[in-house]
Amino acid sequence: MKDTTDFVLLGPSGFLGEAIQHALEAAGHGVVASRVRLSDRLGIEKLIDESKPKLGVICAAGERGRPNISWCDTHPVETVDANITGQLAVAAICHYRKIHATFLGTGALYSADPENPGHCFTEDDPPNAKQNVYLSLRQKMEELFKYFDNTLILRVLYPVSSNLDPRGLIGKLARFERVDKVSTSVTVLEDLCPLIPVLVTRKATGVLNFVNRGTLSYIDVIEDIKQKSPPGWKQPRVEESAVARPACELDVSRLATATGRDVPDASASVHRIIEGFDEEVLQAFARNSQL
Repeated sequence: MKDTTDFVLLGPSGFLGEAIQHALEAAGHGVVASRVRLSDRLGIEKLIDESKPKLGVICAAGERGRPNISWCDTHPVETVDANITGQLAVAAICHYRKIHATFLGTGALYSADPENPGHCFTEDDPPNAKQNVYLSLRQKMEELFKYFDNTLILRVLYPVSSNLDPRGLIGKLARFERVDKVSTSVTVLEDLCPLIPVLVTRKATGVLNFVNRGTLSYIDVIEDIKQKSPPGWKQPRVEESAVARPACELDVSRLATATGRDVPDASASVHRIIEGFDEEVLQAFARNSQL
């Protein structure tokens, strides 16, 4: 391995892993990306020892469900193996080598509180969302990682890509038959992935809400897409009789302090992304939607 490696990235083929690798390389960082399984501790040790990352290890690997997190409810052992055992092994490997390690967590630990509308959840608020295997283990991971002095957990929520990829929130909403009246915190990948090397360089540890400032309205996203008029697009319907659900907003004060930068506004960033869709993006979306 070359001695110019800044980061080792585990899980580069996933949606978040791809975005992180792109951001790191766009910033000029040397990245060794590997699909080594988290259960292969010897393989991970060999990879890190040969790569000798100057800045740290980023773990974008883990179990997020197939095709969704409901899968984890019927596969608890597999989920524990990936999201607890495997990630703890990575943390320990890095700890013994005095290497910073970044892990992707989830911001879906919270649900808007009708008795406290407008509450912005901080990293210290106890989770209040309905529990399932996936969320219970993500919460447990945060608790266990408190024993490490070299780890950073980034709570991602509804990741937004800069295109109509069906794995990103914009692409998902555009393909739905119906869209609810929901506003929520989101993670705009092109805004936040470039902050990861900043956080690592500043030796940030603990848990951070890794989302944009403010909230994003699903209805506003559909209206913005409507203005672009994708060929053959069938606009999702909005149930006018549906009760608007309050926003679940995560506080980004700690993220701003940790990076030393302002955190971009969610709504403004998504509006800018949709405004930037060119004809090629829209045509590709139309073709994929008809498959």
